[in-house]
Amino acid sequence: MAEDYVHPLQALRAVMVQKRSVLAESLLRSRKRAKAAKRRKKLIKLQKEIDVIDDAIADEQLLSPSLREQLAEERTSEENASGSLDMAVEPMERVKARLTELSERLTGSTTVSKPGAR
Repeated sequence: MAEDYVHPLQALRAVMVQKRSVLAESLLRSRKRAKAAKRRKKLIKLQKEIDVIDDAIADEQLLSPSLREQLAEERTSEENASGSLDMAVEPMERVKARLTELSERLTGSTTVSKPGAR
């Protein structure tokens, strides 16, 4: 069951690592210092985002099966009570929300995103 959540995170990580490689190569070829400085900042930001994804993957892999089953049972009972919780989507939504929050912190953005807004 942990693999259901880990695979999308690993795919996202692979995409971001590829972007990091392309950015690093362009940084090496850059002759203009202003562009190089911007690319370095982007590279640092991208690496921090990759680290967040690594942490999320580690969290999913460390969560024991028995605890995962307990959480699933709690979600099922909450779903029966509220009828609005989607068990498969909710953990990914938390990861997306955390990535958005960290991205906003890195960019210095002060906008507050609404839940469910994309």
